[in-house]
Amino acid sequence: MPQARHATDGRRDTYHHGDLHHALVMAGLDLARTGGPDAVVLREATRRTGVSPNAAYRHFNGREALLDEVAVRATGYLADAMNEAVVRARVEFANAEPKVRTTEVILAACRGYIDFALDEPGWFGVCASISDCSVETYVRHTSAGRSNGATDDAERPTMVPEVLRSVLQLPEPLSWAPDVTVDDFEVVLRSTLYGFSMLATTATMRLDDQSRRAGQVLSQLRTWIFHSIQK
Repeated sequence: MPQARHATDGRRDTYHHGDLHHALVMAGLDLARTGGPDAVVLREATRRTGVSPNAAYRHFNGREALLDEVAVRATGYLADAMNEAVVRARVEFANAEPKVRTTEVILAACRGYIDFALDEPGWFGVCASISDCSVETYVRHTSAGRSNGATDDAERPTMVPEVLRSVLQLPEPLSWAPDVTVDDFEVVLRSTLYGFSMLATTATMRLDDQSRRAGQVLSQLRTWIFHSIQK
């Protein structure tokens, strides 16, 4: 799991231009990790980096701008967690029957998403706090991944939609059932993963046995994925 580090332990009067920007984002990540999106406050980020609020405004025109960058970075951490789960599944099921192996690889991406949300609820919460402007930037960033299909290890997908699309590209001779498309599968998976994760971290389901609930969701997804693949 990525580690967000405090930018500095003591007061700091000067930074190189790019260094202060980075330090403020790292401070924002620290705040988000423990307190979610509401904790990401520009004044507190400046206090942690040891600079004046005026210095921060040279980099961010307000709290929302900082929150956007923190959210994009946290979303990258989420994609990393999914990628790592996929890599492990490819090794674990390397000798399995192709349909089983493919199902487990897709499911691993889903498990990586849910595990990240449950292990890092603050960061997961901030992933959903991107402004409209940054959502547009996010969509443009992921559009290239949509046209490229599967991604090799040297160019691991860096955003959630890219990770899902990379594992949803089936190897020969497998194919999706006639009534299933990759686009359909992606939107249903994203909606299911996001919906469950929000329920488990912010709604009444957070009081349940989260591990058991996650197991229920993943079990149903495994069945659905397996029966949607044909040889």
